[in-house]
Amino acid sequence: MCGRYENAADDEELRKEFEKHVGELDISYDIDEVLKTENIAPTNIVKVITFDKDDNVFKLKTLKWGIKSKVFDPSRQAKGKDPFIEKDIFNSKIETINKKGSKWKKFMEDSRCVFPMTAFYEWTGEKGSKIPQRISIQRTHIFFAGGIIADGVDKKQSASIITCEPNKFMKLVHTRMPVLFRTNDAGEFLRAQLDAASDMSIPLDNDIKMKLEKALLK
Repeated sequence: MCGRYENAADDEELRKEFEKHVGELDISYDIDEVLKTENIAPTNIVKVITFDKDDNVFKLKTLKWGIKSKVFDPSRQAKGKDPFIEKDIFNSKIETINKKGSKWKKFMEDSRCVFPMTAFYEWTGEKGSKIPQRISIQRTHIFFAGGIIADGVDKKQSASIITCEPNKFMKLVHTRMPVLFRTNDAGEFLRAQLDAASDMSIPLDNDIKMKLEKALLK
């Protein structure tokens, strides 16, 4: 899973990186001071990049991280309570997205995005004394996590990060990881047809070196 991440790149850095490898990036706001942070958490307003197929343009926009959904909780049903609770889905498993008839598959087809990142975080160690670890890609300042966009039960458009099985490096840290892309692959993911985008939603290649370091987060 991905419960915290960092985006220390400002809009100009994102534009230069994206336009160097992919194509023109349309930015229609100036809110770096609000969104530039080293500890981005679920339900925060975050930056995502989308691709408008009709206008053939990439857009940097802001959305809430976490799609408000009704989730079935069998433990509540056993207690005679309403088993459906509202929950922000900030991570979406690619296995669930790909299930036949899944509503998430439609989001994957119609409303894909990528989350610009400079690192993401996982906590390691024993319960009660877990230590935050900052994880990045070596020699790659800016990278991207695949995502989907949907209208939640709150009628607000929000985004969720796609997760997959861990690669060899991440297996030592967690049982899941975000679907990660370097810039040129991020553009391809946004432009791709559904099947191709799903095929790209796999663990980061083991040959791409990642870095783990202790983080000073609460």
